[in-house]
Amino acid sequence: MFERARRRLAARYVGVFALVLVGFSVALIGIAALVLRPGFDLVPEPTSEQAARHAYASTIGAIILALVLADGIVIIAVSLVAYHLAGRTLRPIQQALDRQRRFVADASHEMRNPLAAIRSTAESALQAGIGADQRGVALQRIVDASERLSVLTDDLLLMARSERGLLDPVLEPVDLSLVAAEAVQELRALRPDSLVTPNLTPDLLVRADEQQLTRIIGNLLDNAIRHGGGGTVELRTRELNGEATLEVIDHGPGIAESDLERIFEPFYRVRPRDGAAKGTGLGLAIGAELARRNGGRLTAVSRPGAGATFRLQLPRFR
Repeated sequence: MFERARRRLAARYVGVFALVLVGFSVALIGIAALVLRPGFDLVPEPTSEQAARHAYASTIGAIILALVLADGIVIIAVSLVAYHLAGRTLRPIQQALDRQRRFVADASHEMRNPLAAIRSTAESALQAGIGADQRGVALQRIVDASERLSVLTDDLLLMARSERGLLDPVLEPVDLSLVAAEAVQELRALRPDSLVTPNLTPDLLVRADEQQLTRIIGNLLDNAIRHGGGGTVELRTRELNGEATLEVIDHGPGIAESDLERIFEPFYRVRPRDGAAKGTGLGLAIGAELARRNGGRLTAVSRPGAGATFRLQLPRFR
């Protein structure tokens, strides 16, 4: 499809240029015919009428032949250039379509897993002779799979709204350290066994959407706890190079350089350690997109065996 569209676009480029070139050539021939016609006093030497007409016809013929050859060469060159330009024009569209197909395929795969778990567990729970305890375990598995499916659906809707431009942040002055402290409190309420050590610089004002900041920090903490090797996660805020900076630091197995280039892509996952809880694969992608929409950026620094540091940087509000 891409190659066919590229050829059609290149043909349109060439067609438009060919029309302009032919029009220019016809106009040039007309002017030459007018200037060189017998009786036009271009040179003062007198010539016979027959010699003048012969010279006129030869000159016009040479001009036409030269223009035809020149136009042919130019059209061939323009065709090559137009094919190249058409490829450059259509390549972003092709890449966007490829990302969309990959996104849909990955989303379908991610949704299939909890749905399959719900169905198989429900079928086993409906079998005759199953005990109350086993039925309770089965129902709990169904609840867990449903919760995971609900989280995945919410993340997918958030990504879709973001791509459609429906997530415009409500920018207002907020204290980044205060938002981080509240995110830690919320995490501890949901996961009492989580080990998060905050080191927060007070009065670190930024102009951002507080709810979206909370979502970014929550996603970073969740990611660090899942892949941090079960150790302590550090949450730090400070001013760095004139920007408000939030860092989430884990001491897990680290991330390979090849993975660092792709961890902010939707559904991309680094190979999990044994026993690590599996996420939706959208948390970091959502965090990076929300950071961008709030005028900041989300980056990661890591090397295998040395943990990972995720850094959110936002302009200071003064």
